[in-house]
Amino acid sequence: MEPDISPEQLDKEMIRLGRMLVTQFFVLIKTAQNYNEGHAALNTPLTNVYTLIREIHRRNEDAFLRVSRGYLRLGEIRLKPDAVGFEAFKFVMGEMKRYLIGGINFTHAVSVEEIGRFVYIFKEIEPIPTPQTFLKFQERMSQRMVVHVELESLGESDGFEEVDDFQPLDDKVKVRKIYSQTIHVVSEVMDNAKMGQTLRLRKSKRVVQSLIDQLLAAETNLIGLTTIRCHDEYTYNHSVNVCILSLAMGQRIGLSKGKLCELGMAALFHDIGKSEIPQAILNKPTEFSQEEWAIMQTHPLLGVKKLLKLKGLDALSARIISGAFEHHLYCDFSGYPRLPYRKLSLFGRIISIADCYDGLTSSRVYSRVPHQPDKALRLMLSRGKVYDPILMKLFVNCIGIYPVGTLLLLDSRELSIVMANNPDPEKWNSPRVKIIADVKGKEVDGEMVDLADSRCGRKAIEALDPYRYRINVNQYLV
Repeated sequence: MEPDISPEQLDKEMIRLGRMLVTQFFVLIKTAQNYNEGHAALNTPLTNVYTLIREIHRRNEDAFLRVSRGYLRLGEIRLKPDAVGFEAFKFVMGEMKRYLIGGINFTHAVSVEEIGRFVYIFKEIEPIPTPQTFLKFQERMSQRMVVHVELESLGESDGFEEVDDFQPLDDKVKVRKIYSQTIHVVSEVMDNAKMGQTLRLRKSKRVVQSLIDQLLAAETNLIGLTTIRCHDEYTYNHSVNVCILSLAMGQRIGLSKGKLCELGMAALFHDIGKSEIPQAILNKPTEFSQEEWAIMQTHPLLGVKKLLKLKGLDALSARIISGAFEHHLYCDFSGYPRLPYRKLSLFGRIISIADCYDGLTSSRVYSRVPHQPDKALRLMLSRGKVYDPILMKLFVNCIGIYPVGTLLLLDSRELSIVMANNPDPEKWNSPRVKIIADVKGKEVDGEMVDLADSRCGRKAIEALDPYRYRINVNQYLV
């Protein structure tokens, strides 16, 4: 990828290269069907396909052709054929479906000779539409020593599937699906970072855009998902939760969808430096020693080093880098890393609030006892100038005095779960709740109650610890 190319220009370039790859792959398959292996007629189409693969890799992208919902894609980019290329698209997609192939990834190490051996398998395997067809194709690849072309089955290739309006899904199902996809994308990027591989963020950008769409459509449902806790996958859960909370704040201050996407990407990978921290320290069940804490405090700078390896640094890359570097600096610069740094970006101030809140309310490996949401907010508000006071007030406005997922004791002695906050700041202490236990403490599938409605006859008394009462809050929210 050239250093001065914009994401929009890159998309156009990848669409162009993707179309050409489909067309030349079509020519190659057709030629292989008409000539024996090794014939000189294959030289030009083989060279053309290989050259296009190298061009795609040179731009730091995957040469990965996928079939998804009736379309061919290059990675996550949908390729629309023009009139000239329509036959090529139809043929290639048809061949892939006949062999139950959902994706073909030409890796960086693939050679011209390997592509030549690979293309003849389409001629050698009978395309009988059974589950064994795909397995036979893979077996033949192994026999022919084709190891640098990777296949995905037709079902597997849609593992990252967009949620669209044609699916009869309610809002909660949609946001759960997007949350799960985002976890998968974060884990994939973090694993690549651990192995020192080049980071590719195109798929990440797509899930962040999906989160933004769902935030605008159903904010409460999305924020409710930030109550999901997983000790074993804390870093991934935490990254997604910080992304959602940051986006909610960004939306409240009126950021455009483009700026929200940049904020979401910065929040999603604010902890990418932890990929360099030893697992023995990250997963330590007890308090850190002074030396271990010093190592943990290096993760912002380690994150910057990782992100500086992104090819073609642009405005988006710069935002992600600032999020990784600044999220522990704080407004009064009492945090870390300890460097002569005296100007905190808007994104850094937003992410630091979201990061702290989710950290306080999560049962982390190195902090097993989480704070209740309302107590976490009070603790953060008591820290003086550590957090931007205006953004902190906006954050409280965003998630409420009793955030979604809080276990509340009502003056009726019933137990309830906060399902949504009151949009009126003067009624922050009167959210919408679901009754989950009656006055005798018996679990019930109770009604939804708006505590701001005087006719309901109930008021919130205090927030309770769901762990103490062995209540799984998530089951009511997701």
